[in-house]
Amino acid sequence: MSKPVGIGVLGARSMVARLAVLPAIEASSKATLVAAASLSGPVPRPWAQATVADYQAVIDHPDVEAVYLPLPNNMHRAWTIAAAAAGKHVLCEKPLALSADDARTMQAACDSSGTLLAEAWMTPFDPRWRRAMQLATDGLVGDITEINAAFTFTIGPDGTDNYRWSPDHGGGALLDVGIYCLGPAVQLWGSQPIAIEASVHLAPSGVDATTTVQLTWPSGQVARARVSFVDPQQQRLEIVGVTGRIVLDGDAHTGGLNAKVIRVESETSSEHSIEVEPGDPYLGMIDAFAAAVRGTQRWPRPVERSIDMLELLSQIRTSAQ
Repeated sequence: MSKPVGIGVLGARSMVARLAVLPAIEASSKATLVAAASLSGPVPRPWAQATVADYQAVIDHPDVEAVYLPLPNNMHRAWTIAAAAAGKHVLCEKPLALSADDARTMQAACDSSGTLLAEAWMTPFDPRWRRAMQLATDGLVGDITEINAAFTFTIGPDGTDNYRWSPDHGGGALLDVGIYCLGPAVQLWGSQPIAIEASVHLAPSGVDATTTVQLTWPSGQVARARVSFVDPQQQRLEIVGVTGRIVLDGDAHTGGLNAKVIRVESETSSEHSIEVEPGDPYLGMIDAFAAAVRGTQRWPRPVERSIDMLELLSQIRTSAQ
């Protein structure tokens, strides 16, 4: 068994780091936390022994082989480039960058240094989501014609210090969680729909508080999505085929240990449920990243697909103007 990959974390007090990724690193047999830094307060107590002075100190730590970046979106580009210059692999939170051009610059920096750049979208590592997508691909409900998805939640009023409300920090609901709702359609049909219809409710700060979009692909498939920072909490994924539908309720996009049931509605049989052994998608992501760093397996989602998603999100924003 190879040595665990030494990981450093920039922004260790971020919610996703505290609640999900740091525990996943701790649980992984393939990775170990070496260094962590936070500019918004002390590193959370369970991992405080890994504290170093600042973000650059994380990158410069001799035992850090890779870094995880749960930073505000506007900081992804600069710190990815800094990590690549030091020869460190990068697992960067979604969205990978503010724009496709920024992501290409990040990719070029990592390619030049021979390091891996990976986007930390953990949903494809959730067992239930993965099984639902496989059932759709295998034709359980016939050819897929529609995908309907929602990811909505409240984050407090505009004007608070949550960076998601800030245009300077790359805020907005579409950039923050659009990938969750659009990822299944892009995986099935590609990233180039022929028609986009979008509407946006803007927050006073100018970022989108809510975006609703309908995409149409060349063969007539349709994807509908709603993302919001002000709607009541909802996660839903509905994959519609010519003979029925596959439905994920509850934590449809974030998954986790309570994500066990896939609901199937079919014209050929009564509604029934498929139970899936749950798993931690963040642990799956960390294990896969560590294996890719060690070269024992390929990272399953090439950075080009992250760039394609950023291009699509940009087209949606333009359509809504």
